[in-house]
Amino acid sequence: MELRQYQKDALNNIIRSHRRGNKNVLLQAATGSGKTVMASAFVKHFVEQGKKVLFLAHRRELITQCSSKLDAFGIKHGIIMAGSSAEFWYDVQVASIDTLRSRSITNKHEELPKADLVIIDEAHRCLSNTYLKLIRLYKDAHILGLTATPVRSDGRGLGHIFSDMVQAPSIGWLIKQGSLVKATYYAPTIPDLKGIQSSMGDYNSVQLAERMDNPQLVGDVISSWKKIAQGKKTIVFATSVSHSMNLAESFVDMGIRAAHIDGTTDHDERERVLSEFNSGTIQVICNCMVLTEGFDCPPAEVCVLARPTKSLGMYIQMVGRVLRPHPGKEHATIIDHSGAVYMHGFVEDEVKWSLDPKKPLSIQERKEQRDKEETMIICDGCFTAYSGSNICPKCGHVAEKKSKYVEVIDAELGWVDKATRTVKKKLTYAPEFREEFYSMLLGYCAMRGYSTGWAFHTYKNRFKELPNYSNAEATKPSKECRNYIKHLQIKAAMSKKNKRR
Repeated sequence: MELRQYQKDALNNIIRSHRRGNKNVLLQAATGSGKTVMASAFVKHFVEQGKKVLFLAHRRELITQCSSKLDAFGIKHGIIMAGSSAEFWYDVQVASIDTLRSRSITNKHEELPKADLVIIDEAHRCLSNTYLKLIRLYKDAHILGLTATPVRSDGRGLGHIFSDMVQAPSIGWLIKQGSLVKATYYAPTIPDLKGIQSSMGDYNSVQLAERMDNPQLVGDVISSWKKIAQGKKTIVFATSVSHSMNLAESFVDMGIRAAHIDGTTDHDERERVLSEFNSGTIQVICNCMVLTEGFDCPPAEVCVLARPTKSLGMYIQMVGRVLRPHPGKEHATIIDHSGAVYMHGFVEDEVKWSLDPKKPLSIQERKEQRDKEETMIICDGCFTAYSGSNICPKCGHVAEKKSKYVEVIDAELGWVDKATRTVKKKLTYAPEFREEFYSMLLGYCAMRGYSTGWAFHTYKNRFKELPNYSNAEATKPSKECRNYIKHLQIKAAMSKKNKRR
């Protein structure tokens, strides 16, 4: 397998770091940059010197991916994982961290495989007790960590384990080179997270789930998706198992092929769901803490963030699932219902990663952004995102006080501009949504005894085009449709009141 130039450069930098005396080196490489390819090339470098290598990962999918890449390099290896036959005679072993712990540390049924080099995939997890114990047991070996996000959940670096960090090109650079696709961001709602405590550097998971698993917010996710991404392969990240299941059920109720998986999903069932998602049988997959790492599906175009997080690493991992290129895929779509884009910025922004284990990454900047999260407003007049006042600095519109949750009446979504954090132009709604909305307007006419001309003009005013649906049938208006009509009625009443003055 031929390496790209930036992969060769990263490999050479790792070798130079080892020669400078750094025994434990961390490779930071963005999602889609080929971390496993680079690691496999490094394995080949060690094996050619007659040395032994142990590759560790925490998920079956990661082990399968590594094995596949090693095969591509012609490297014979064994796999230590439940359900796989052990082949200890090979100099390279790919092991599940849980299986290795169970067999060689807890029960001591098997000896630990000998290794001159230990590679840890998703190395931001290496401060867990199991990894730390294995690192101590392999104190004489070189350690190579692989990760796209070299920080703990609280933003602190991994300097307790690694003495040097080699950085491959950033997400922004890879997008410019065409190795990843650019991302377009939508921010329909910013949830109210006041009062939610922190735990391990992130939001308390129980309190967060209670706040986000709300019928109004779940409905907002579905309606926004229909406007922006209907028909596109989508990954939804939820706050809890129950939240994920409720989101999947809501999609299904709208006639959309969706499924849910979580950490407790049976292996065969998970494989079935992922296979059907890859093939297109399932269009939307909702998950809780399963697809953030080790999941490859380049055709996936849309990432829905329904899981707020203070962790920059978690945010990048989630969005990274949809950045891989695929034929016909022009860009990735990020629908942010979590406020992450306002807290962390855009994933293509440059990040100054550090190994410092004492100081969280850009702690002051991130603190300021967390403060903004509490008061961030999207202007109803010009859609500028701002904070610190209820008066829009761009157009002077006075924002109404928000209730506990951000209400979405007709949040005319738009593209979030990277430089100004403003919505540059309004969304072009999906054709399916337009037709469905017209049918609901006809249904409202039938309920109220209005002429169909009312539906015609209401549609025209909203979408700035004529409703060309000669076969449209009246259907029951959704809550969103009724809210939009109510919004128009309030607007008309206020206009009349102002004219009388």
